[in-house]
Amino acid sequence: MTFVLEPNDILFFAGRAAILLVALLGFSLAFAGWRRATVRSAERLQADLATALDRLQALSVAQATQAGQLAARLEALEQRIDTRAQLSAASVGAPRGYELALRLARNGATLEEIAESSGVTRQEAQLLVRLHGPKRSA
Repeated sequence: MTFVLEPNDILFFAGRAAILLVALLGFSLAFAGWRRATVRSAERLQADLATALDRLQALSVAQATQAGQLAARLEALEQRIDTRAQLSAASVGAPRGYELALRLARNGATLEEIAESSGVTRQEAQLLVRLHGPKRSA
């Protein structure tokens, strides 16, 4: 048995081969375009990621700077509050001591009692007794 190709068969095979070549060429062009688009997309994504990373680092530096500034301001405020509290305690404590000393002197307490109870010096207690103590009849 011999195999003989007729002219129509040759055209049929040639047509099929041409269609396959055109389809293969179309697929290869589509694949190349898809690959180029993927590469461009990956490059764009990488550039966007680098930009976001740079912005994040800048924000981190800015936040650290602001945190340092806020810490310094808080420390200054704490010192001011402590200073004011100390001044307030000193100014509030002194009049109360003198008020107590004055009351004790008016009520006839001794110099030692006034000095120990109110925190004033012996000389101050003596002055308060002379000025505000009960009047002694001569």
